[in-house]
Amino acid sequence: MGLFSYFTKTAGSTGKMECSTENTKETIVLAPTSHTVEDEIYGDETDSGDYIVYHVSFQVNDSFRETSSHAGEVEMLHTYAPGSEYGEEGSCPYLAIQIDDPVYMAVEEFKEKGTVTGALELTPLSGKFYFKAKIDYYGDIMYFYGLDRCDGAWENSGLCMVYQKAYVGTEDEAKLMQILDEAAASYREEQDS
Repeated sequence: MGLFSYFTKTAGSTGKMECSTENTKETIVLAPTSHTVEDEIYGDETDSGDYIVYHVSFQVNDSFRETSSHAGEVEMLHTYAPGSEYGEEGSCPYLAIQIDDPVYMAVEEFKEKGTVTGALELTPLSGKFYFKAKIDYYGDIMYFYGLDRCDGAWENSGLCMVYQKAYVGTEDEAKLMQILDEAAASYREEQDS
């Protein structure tokens, strides 16, 4: 937990991205195409004092746009913003990699016990993702894939879709799951050589 402890002491933020539209929702209209999003993540330190560099990428439907985040525990944030050049921080639904407390604790618990306390849905997986879970998230819903990133340097992370509870059980929720599943299926980490 070394990197996580360091990160949480220096970030100073709760990491919680609040949905500005509370429990209201708009109809989700998926774009016919997707684009690849990429980021560079630093892993463990090498014997030479350098850090291992990883290139992380996944596919995102074009109706979700890149968005700046001021929350330290939220990376590669994309909010639903069809027809816009950029998304808006604080709007939902959104897709992101998160390492905030609810995600971190859920992944840690699953690795230790095979369960996630309070999960509304839980599907164990194999491969790069430990599970897919649906949880209550600060009054919203989070569906996410739990994983350790960068060969374990960034443990207990989630590839997450957060949306208002008003979407639960609707066709729009199924569309949001389609976007999350596409991101998970295309998720890649490549280490610099």
